[in-house]
Amino acid sequence: MLSTKSALREHIHRVACRARAFYAAKEPGHFLLATHFPVESPPVPPLHQFDLDRQLGEWLDHQLKASRPAWRAREGLDDDSIPSICPGFGIAEHSAWLGMDVHLQETTCLPVPMLDSPDDLGRLVLSPKNRWFQYMKLGYEHLRRRQDGSFVLNVRGTMAPMDIANAVRGNGLFTDFIDEPAATGRLMQFLVTAIRWYYDRLVSWADTVEGGHVFRHIGSWMEGRCLGHLSNDAAMLCSTAVYDEFGFPYERDLIDRYESAIYHVHNEKLHYVPQLASLPKLALLEVAQDPKAALLLSDLPRIFAATGSVALRLAGTSDEVRAHLEELRQRNVFILADCRDRADAEDLLGFVRDRSMEATSH
Repeated sequence: MLSTKSALREHIHRVACRARAFYAAKEPGHFLLATHFPVESPPVPPLHQFDLDRQLGEWLDHQLKASRPAWRAREGLDDDSIPSICPGFGIAEHSAWLGMDVHLQETTCLPVPMLDSPDDLGRLVLSPKNRWFQYMKLGYEHLRRRQDGSFVLNVRGTMAPMDIANAVRGNGLFTDFIDEPAATGRLMQFLVTAIRWYYDRLVSWADTVEGGHVFRHIGSWMEGRCLGHLSNDAAMLCSTAVYDEFGFPYERDLIDRYESAIYHVHNEKLHYVPQLASLPKLALLEVAQDPKAALLLSDLPRIFAATGSVALRLAGTSDEVRAHLEELRQRNVFILADCRDRADAEDLLGFVRDRSMEATSH
């Protein structure tokens, strides 16, 4: 057990050193790399079969059991991913801590909108007694009791104010932008305060390592007080003008209290991303693959044009990464590679590291 703990500490230290250099880099061509390859794991039973008031620990034990084979298969692979876990139920956990009801489904949970109007703020209560706040808090405590030196507790992350507004108000939000802009602005400002209240507690439940935290959405490490990851899927359904009024100003205000931020967008619609990419303190922007949209690494000119100069997180197969790595050197990119097996992952790791700016500049 001591050797396992020591090996994990040493791996986290190496990842942290590479990450510090990556995020401090002023010139393009720097890479971080996280690899994934198939590993046989036990299935996680459907979420809706569990009564979380009585079976929270049982559900989390299934998640932990399903995660361990991949961690074991990756031992000694020195890429930039870190074995980590946190309570995970689905998208509703991003917003249900405000006191919302939730529909449990087979593999996720969906929030039930609770506001009849954007000015109905009295129904949104910041209380540790809210059910989904308790599920997350107790879930972290349960997983901490299961720690054996082979994994750390990561940060779950949160939505941006506009996305949480969509969760609590439902699709009525999209007419509120036009019909009740002042009330909608008050809702957004309330959510800025609310997100800080919840997120700071969320971070306190996770493990602090190397002066930072591991974040679930990137599976890797960020230094200091980082806000991540933020999402604003609602902005994909709106005009740039709506995002400029009801998204960007509140995100800028939210991020201002933190040292850096990680943000998640989709590649189907990038029309609002040029403004988003100018957010102060934005350290990493993940552009995720949407169904039926162009493959990320085959669409780099459009993605680069929409994302300014911020460091990117992009995914592709190991063969796609090899084919497009020279083009990727135009930016600093955290690559998530889907590999055939461990040997493919090891080969790709050497390929990318040899061509990263750190190696070629020496």
